[in-house]
Amino acid sequence: MRLTFPNGEHAAVPVEHGQVGVGSAPGGGTAVAIPGLAPLHAVFASGRRGRWLTVPEDARVVLNARPVRRLAWLRPGDLVCLGTVQVRIEADLPPPRPAASNGSRHDPPPRQALRGLNGGWFGRCQPLLGGSMLIGSGNACDLRLDAAGVLDRHAVLEPGEGGRWVLRALSGAALLRVNGHPVDAALLAPGDQIELGEQRLLLESPGIAPPPRSPLVAPAPPAAPGHEEAPPSRDPGGLYLLVAAAAALAAALTAFFVYAPRG
Repeated sequence: MRLTFPNGEHAAVPVEHGQVGVGSAPGGGTAVAIPGLAPLHAVFASGRRGRWLTVPEDARVVLNARPVRRLAWLRPGDLVCLGTVQVRIEADLPPPRPAASNGSRHDPPPRQALRGLNGGWFGRCQPLLGGSMLIGSGNACDLRLDAAGVLDRHAVLEPGEGGRWVLRALSGAALLRVNGHPVDAALLAPGDQIELGEQRLLLESPGIAPPPRSPLVAPAPPAAPGHEEAPPSRDPGGLYLLVAAAAALAAALTAFFVYAPRG
């Protein structure tokens, strides 16, 4: 994944099987330094378990308009606000473009739905029944969204090749992103995040099990500048066992030299 900064505070930063700290103080775990943030404001990480965000104590972080207390999973297309600094999570590759239409009809994709990730549509689902769906803020739309930046006729969702959905913008002014990448048309897959204006929707397939995820136990964030970690505590039980073993060995040697028969 890549961290992109829509307002230009920093160049895009790749995060590949590791972690990147974002804050105001270079060093001490902060790889991306931006004035106005906490010394270490947030840590973005990627690994075999997925992608996640770690928030140090007392840092203010919002993910898709919802506050994050300590840990949160990330998906491409998410918008993270570190105070006034916006960070968009972008997939490594943009979604594929649909093939040119030849006028033929496509079989409807398997049972899927759009789930809202923010705003007035947060948590709500819209089943996709197989036919084309007009999306926008107008009363004539099949899926009506009231979020800022959504046009009257913003986009259309229609069955495409291979049992997948095709998303197309209906105007050059329609802001449309898939997994963080700006698009005017895209061939969608389950798990893709769609951004129309300021509204975010997730394409889900209830009949298809998502890939397994292990419990979210992220590594602790790097130490803040000037902070020294306490040395690891010793195990007193192990020390007692060592002393007892030494005492037993000493007693055995004493008995050997005192009571052993003399030749």
